[in-house]
Amino acid sequence: MLAGIPRQIKPYMTSAVWPKPSNPARFAGRPCAATASPILISTAPPRDQMEARHKRRLPSPDAAPPNLNSLPTDLLEKIVSCLPIRDAVRTSAVSRAWRHLWESAPGLALSWDDGADPAARAADAVLARYSRAVCIFRFDYLPVPSFSHADCWVPLLAGKGVQALQLWFSKARDVEPHYMSVSIFSCRELIHLNLAVCDIPAAPSGLAGFPNLTTLYLQEVGFPESGVRGLEALIAESPLLEALRLSDLWIPEEEDEDDDGDQDYEFEAWVIQAPNLRELTIESEYDHGWQIEELPFIEQVEIRCGISGSYSSNRDFVKLLTGLARVSKLELVMPLREDNAFEGLSCTFENLKDLSLRTDFCTLSNILSTLCLLKNAPNLEKLFFEICCANLQEFEVGVDLLNAEWTDSLFANLRSVTMELATCQSNEMHFIQFVLSKARHLQEFHVLVCEELSRSNEELIVEIAKYRRTSPEAKVFFRTMVF
Repeated sequence: MLAGIPRQIKPYMTSAVWPKPSNPARFAGRPCAATASPILISTAPPRDQMEARHKRRLPSPDAAPPNLNSLPTDLLEKIVSCLPIRDAVRTSAVSRAWRHLWESAPGLALSWDDGADPAARAADAVLARYSRAVCIFRFDYLPVPSFSHADCWVPLLAGKGVQALQLWFSKARDVEPHYMSVSIFSCRELIHLNLAVCDIPAAPSGLAGFPNLTTLYLQEVGFPESGVRGLEALIAESPLLEALRLSDLWIPEEEDEDDDGDQDYEFEAWVIQAPNLRELTIESEYDHGWQIEELPFIEQVEIRCGISGSYSSNRDFVKLLTGLARVSKLELVMPLREDNAFEGLSCTFENLKDLSLRTDFCTLSNILSTLCLLKNAPNLEKLFFEICCANLQEFEVGVDLLNAEWTDSLFANLRSVTMELATCQSNEMHFIQFVLSKARHLQEFHVLVCEELSRSNEELIVEIAKYRRTSPEAKVFFRTMVF
């Protein structure tokens, strides 16, 4: 009857038995009467015995208390590997068994961020004793007296298969920067590389890039020997690169004078070749001559060249934007041009949902460039303007001109607009009116104004409140920015 039931369950089974009829002949060949009820017979032990059996035993008062040393060594090493490096090293004072535990803790993050010389000496000692492969090595703001320590670290890290390396040198870029050891190219296991305020030497033959690198951040980094060709090769020979950030690079330029006698900086053209790139950030005072090949997986791009669009005079913006057609988020300092910089742009930004532009509405060329980009982004949902109006408005661009640029795809999916540092000159006000009257799905429009305006806030609010809104959900938020 209990076949197939686990043995530990059988003692607690409850069986059902029907009572034997008083007159068996009466029921011969007939089904049992409905009134015959089963009698439940429990085989479980009494309740007090069950409670006693399951009652937790208290430890003996003579038993030794739990001891961390009783844990397996690999588990102790994992515990230590979760600690900051200073605390991990201090565990050597816990007991004799813990004295060398941190030295073999896997995945220990070797990280220092105080920039003090004693910390650099501590890093020397840690690297000399740590026996595992190095997952992370980070030293922020290495002081000038400690620059030489980095020359010793890099070869050791290369031998330990470092995967993530961040070295920031504290010296200002306008004085002699630290010259990195050529052994940086021997770190073949690198996945993340972040360098700041240093010079990178020419790479040995065949070692210009890193086969496993996915993230490359360079800030105020120079290539005095190989120039832009060294940087170009570093990127191109890192085939798995997914995130690239180039900030204020130190690249030699050719200084010329334009027809008006003003200095014009021209750089040798070079190409960013990164077929797996998903995130690209370029920040610099000048246009360093970079070009972009097709980026089939690009998702986020930020390009900030100068405060007010100090791009090279021969920069082809139609070609640039065509190479970025697959982005979902784009931040761009708009170029200063006498004509529409994006005229002839034919590609459609189907994936673009979030667009940030640093521009102004003082010139017709800027307004037309902005509208040209917006008309090619039919699925745009979030639009942000940072107004950089250094000049007075040249002439007024009325709503009629804006309406003439209207297409069905313009603002078709727009939900949110922010205009930061707004001066509320007439062209900006006309653009606000234009968006409110055309954006069918708009939910919010934020106007963040400067402290000093030619008109009072009350007057501006009254005017905006009169603008027709095609979206019943559209709300306008108006406030003054305080610095």
